[in-house]
Amino acid sequence: MSLLQYINISIELWGALFCLVALASVLITQGFDKKSSRMIANLMIASALLMISDSLAWMFRGHATEAGYYIVRISNYCAFFFGLLIMPLVAEYVSHLIYKGSGISGLFWEYIEWFLFIFGAVVLTVNIFHPFIYTFDDGNTYYRLTFGFLPGLLAFIGIVATLGVVLEYLKYLQKYEKFAVVTFLLLPLAAVVLQTFRYGISYANIALVISALILFFSYIADYSRYVATREKILTEERLRLVNQQIQPHFIFNTLSVIRHLCLSAPEEAAQAINEFSGYMRSCTDFLNETECIDAERELELVKHYIFLEQKRFGTSISVEYSIEDTDFLVPPFAIQTSVENAIKHGLRSSVIENGKIKISTYKDGEDHVVEIEDNGAGFDTAILKNESKFHVGIRNTQERLKLMCSGDLRIESEPGEGTKVTMTIPS
Repeated sequence: MSLLQYINISIELWGALFCLVALASVLITQGFDKKSSRMIANLMIASALLMISDSLAWMFRGHATEAGYYIVRISNYCAFFFGLLIMPLVAEYVSHLIYKGSGISGLFWEYIEWFLFIFGAVVLTVNIFHPFIYTFDDGNTYYRLTFGFLPGLLAFIGIVATLGVVLEYLKYLQKYEKFAVVTFLLLPLAAVVLQTFRYGISYANIALVISALILFFSYIADYSRYVATREKILTEERLRLVNQQIQPHFIFNTLSVIRHLCLSAPEEAAQAINEFSGYMRSCTDFLNETECIDAERELELVKHYIFLEQKRFGTSISVEYSIEDTDFLVPPFAIQTSVENAIKHGLRSSVIENGKIKISTYKDGEDHVVEIEDNGAGFDTAILKNESKFHVGIRNTQERLKLMCSGDLRIESEPGEGTKVTMTIPS
């Protein structure tokens, strides 16, 4: 092999390795924005395959063997194919970034990019049977034909189209996103022009992969910002929740119940003290938790809380447990807060003699589901948009579920018909 071949192969294999490392990083961090993660992962896969294909094309170029014959032809086709595929993948990612920043969706230029890719793939396929873009001589060496400029032209059109959209919506991107996207477009654009007039090194392919890696670093910067925001929100929420659970009036009410039981039912008083101790211990332990906890621990807290409330309100509150699944993690206080809302705002907000709460956990496919259902006052879910303390608590629980375990919380309720809270937590 010539020195030029060694240079191309070395650069491209290192590029493929970097893309695979980036892919692994994306898969590890995919929980924060699944759509962005999927798009960047697809981009890294296409970039790695582009580098591997082109390095194989350089490696076996000039090898007049049967293996070399097929490898050179397949790898050259794949190099062009994945090079063109990168453009619509980037268009989708840029469109997603614009949507996140502005709420604008349905940018039609993505379809132009996919049309260019499909057209290019068809042209490359036709070239296999009727060469007019590139071919190979008897020594298995690649060389261009009359329309050898066509793949570069398609890439050039795609880059210019994306660049125009980016310039139009640039204000909606973060600073690091602006740098990454503009670099992605300008670097391959210059490389395509250079390679059109000077052939010998895979300028365009190398530029595409370098630019794709810059987009990956932009993704990592977005992830770092997400982690910092997440930690701030969760720290504030954790402190708020612990303060909410250890409220003076709850402690005073519980101690008042225990005092009464000491005089009338000492054995029940002793049990109430054990439950109160367990409740306080769990609340204190949860203060130090920065990640999700076992569902069993959360359900133990719930049982302590319900026992104490039943001692306070008597037979007006009953509970039914249907616990089929505990093999999952949940944010501290997520279930307990929903149960507390059911009692305070559902069963105790109106005169309900036979208040009932049903707590269920079960598997639904790959998801873990928690349901808290009551027959209380209910409410119009449209008012969740209001900034009341109760509604802020629901939104905070939704946010913690999303941030800590990629979960979801839904509420079904009608005035006078009770409320059902459903938490869905992926495996």
